[in-house]
Amino acid sequence: MSGQPAGGAALPRAALAADIVAEARRREHEPGFPAARVERIRAAASRLAASEADPGDIRTAALLLERQASIDLQVPTASRVPGVHLVKRVLKALMIWYLRFLAAQVSALGSAAARLGAVVATRVDQVEGRLAELEDRVAALEERPPGGP
Repeated sequence: MSGQPAGGAALPRAALAADIVAEARRREHEPGFPAARVERIRAAASRLAASEADPGDIRTAALLLERQASIDLQVPTASRVPGVHLVKRVLKALMIWYLRFLAAQVSALGSAAARLGAVVATRVDQVEGRLAELEDRVAALEERPPGGP
């Protein structure tokens, strides 16, 4: 399977993708479009999206930690089973005070850990800069002839 139709012509993927994006943008402006729900989905998707970063980049890791440390209190209550969505909504209403309390603590912990990561990244940058200076000085000293000034 080469991803081509039987006639051998390539599928117009770029054109099809552009058409889909254009239609989605058009529908966003129609009445009845669930903008709030789509925004929540986009926010969740961006939080869960894979981020490419250098594994040794402490600063980026701290930023990712801060982004992941927030808790979404919009618990899904939909269900295909009749009546279950009502039970979920009641449970959500009964537990929201506790979820807010817990979310605030977890978010604060995540933010503090992210701040620590940023401070450590700054300190590592300073140490690496100082190390480079010292390596240059050692190299200059090693190049001097023995018994020289």
